[in-house]
Amino acid sequence: MFQTFDASTSPDQGPPRLKALRAAMAAEGLDGFLVPRADAHQGEYVAPCDERLAWLTGFTGSAGFAAVLADKAGVFIDGRYRTQVKHQVDLGHFTPVNWPETKLGAWLNAEATGAAKIGFDMWLHTSDEISTLNTALADSEAMLWPVERNLIDAIWEDRPEPVGEKIAVYPVEFAGETHEEKLVRIAEILTEAGEGCAVLTLPDSIAWLLNIRGEDIPHNPTPQVFAIVHGDGTCDRFTAPGAASDIAGHFGDKVRLHDKSGF
Repeated sequence: MFQTFDASTSPDQGPPRLKALRAAMAAEGLDGFLVPRADAHQGEYVAPCDERLAWLTGFTGSAGFAAVLADKAGVFIDGRYRTQVKHQVDLGHFTPVNWPETKLGAWLNAEATGAAKIGFDMWLHTSDEISTLNTALADSEAMLWPVERNLIDAIWEDRPEPVGEKIAVYPVEFAGETHEEKLVRIAEILTEAGEGCAVLTLPDSIAWLLNIRGEDIPHNPTPQVFAIVHGDGTCDRFTAPGAASDIAGHFGDKVRLHDKSGF
């Protein structure tokens, strides 16, 4: 597969999708909803099923987010994308917001009214992001409200299937070290730090640690998985049901496999 860097966007589809999102917000008792370009791993590249920002707005830049209220919708972009966004979104329904000059908290304080409930998907934001935003909203009546299911997923009828996590072993002759040896080294670091475990969410870190590769996202050789490394040198790996079953012998007795839903 060759990467063309061509992007196909449909600004005309933004308004009806925005209307559907607002209907979903109203059904959930929400006054706003945050739509970041992010997945649960917080990497720069996301799978097609996680391109929620592009699906809603038409904007395909590698960084950005939208804040949707009942009567306005801001698309936050940095200096790289201020020309691009004007060609990709319906400017009659979406307002480009220069970020980071305008912070999300300041924008919500200015645009949200009353005790607005701003919904967000907990899997798509870091704890620092939510903490910073809560601090910014502390003097207003607006509040953040976690949702059980992402509202974009609820209205995206032809959303691509989640990635299948095709996993292959990365040979030790190229890795230079077995995953068991790496687990021992990390366990020593955890013990020295007085910690019992380390939670890993970045796919490339886990691919390195366990000597595995994947093809979940085009042009990225990493599987979309989670892991917890323990101080005793063992590891819990969370993946899609049945993924890597054909290479289970590679992991040995130091790596326990679990369904991703249990992470």
